[in-house]
Parts: sequence; C-alpha cells; structure tokens
Amino acid sequence: SIFVLGTIICISTIVFIIAAFIALKIEVEAGYYECKNCNHRFVPSYKQVLWAPHMSTTRYLKCPKCNKKSWAKKVMTKEE
Repeated sequence: SIFVLGTIICISTIVFIIAAFIALKIEVEAGYYECKNCNHRFVPSYKQVLWAPHMSTTRYLKCPKCNKKSWAKKVMTKEE
C-alpha cells in the first residue's frame, strides 16, 4: 500500500543521511588537508568540511596558518 511505500522511503532516506554524515566524519578525522598557498597541513573542523565545496578529495578551505582560502588537497601524512 501507499503507507508502507512511504514508510520505506522515509526510513531509507534517514539511513542514507546518517551514513553520509558518518562517512564525512571519517573523512575529517583521517589524514590532513594541504594548503595550496603555504603547503601547511591541517585538520579542519567538521563544520568547515561539511560546508566546503569539493571535487573528489580536494576541498575549498581556509588555511589556519596563512588565512587564505584555496583548494586544499587531502594527504595522509603530517610531514611536509
């Protein structure tokens, strides 16, 4: 019936949204982002990553060292 279909769609949407936020949290915690301007490697806040435009593993973030926005690339090590 329509009620069952509506319930399935609502539950599926909620599960998908929860999974997306968990995946984003894992992305924030794993590795660093490297500023294109000064090559500083940093871990942005969850909120910054959530609202930043992105292309694959590159996000448009503000560097805490030089305070400039750039397309910061995801890297896995802290060494510069």
